[in-house]
Amino acid sequence: MNHGRAIILAVVAGGILAGCGTAHPTAAGPSSPAPGPAASPAPSGTAPSGTAPSGAASSGTASSGTASASAAAASAAATGAVIYLTTSEQVPFAGDVVALTAQAAAGTGSAPWLRLASVTIRFGDDSAGSASQGCTGRPRGLTIRHAYQRAGLFTAQVASARICGRAGRPDLTGVTSAMRVLPTAPPASASWPQCRQDEVQVAARGTGAGLGHVGVLFTLRNVSRASCRLLGYAGLRLLSRAGRRLPATVHHATSGTYLFPPVAPHRVALRPGSFAAFELEYGDNPFGPQASEPCAQACPAAARAEVTLPGTRGRRIVAAAMAPCSGAVWISPVFPGRQWIVFP
Repeated sequence: MNHGRAIILAVVAGGILAGCGTAHPTAAGPSSPAPGPAASPAPSGTAPSGTAPSGAASSGTASSGTASASAAAASAAATGAVIYLTTSEQVPFAGDVVALTAQAAAGTGSAPWLRLASVTIRFGDDSAGSASQGCTGRPRGLTIRHAYQRAGLFTAQVASARICGRAGRPDLTGVTSAMRVLPTAPPASASWPQCRQDEVQVAARGTGAGLGHVGVLFTLRNVSRASCRLLGYAGLRLLSRAGRRLPATVHHATSGTYLFPPVAPHRVALRPGSFAAFELEYGDNPFGPQASEPCAQACPAAARAEVTLPGTRGRRIVAAAMAPCSGAVWISPVFPGRQWIVFP
């Protein structure tokens, strides 16, 4: 499902499905509400209904965080059970601790949860981890925590699993979860000064759209001779072609959006000539009370944006054609590099 999101984004970049937007060709698209948080992609088998097993654990320790990244499942011919793998983050930074939780169910649909006796997970970086627990107690999964030490795209996989009260081995084909690990800033960058507005060149470009959602990538390049650092969310205001400030509401996409996954704020080190970026998404189809309004009224067109770097007061005006309906936009925190972060 994660790969499906990336494919959608790539396909529609050339022939975009859109509504009232002016920054791209228009076509009849479905009415859709403003971008919401990125939902957890569904496993290949339907997850059992109801509450997940409480107290998923690693050697008896309760799991922390919410599993909001990829999940996978496979049917088991020998045990009749299904194994699911979820991760606490889809886009961690190197050194972040990620919780990988394996759970078992008696089948798909509304099948009840089962208690896992043991699990071994390969993390995709030439390392693995195992956890086990006794078979007395209520249905419960197992969680293993792991910190990736380098950036890259990694696919974790359940290598083995044993289910309490079930003979045989479950089919683990396709029980995987992908993570895109971003590079962490070097420790020395903590003492670097914050990037000033005059040290950073800002640019914006459209990245594509899909099902009423449009993406814009803002790149930040250090054009000075000194290293500096960034942390957090940029400030943003939208301007019309005539320079008039447009009504806009900027939301921090702490849970991600339809087009990009959640990314937690981290310190970003900007050496001279290097890049950082942040992603923006908005809805370009009027919805709700505005569905019958003219596009120019429901989705006022912006030609430029005023960008304020995190921790600064100065503003940089850049060309940024977009037409967010209701003036609502969702932005990610600043992250290293200049490429759009897609779902892993």
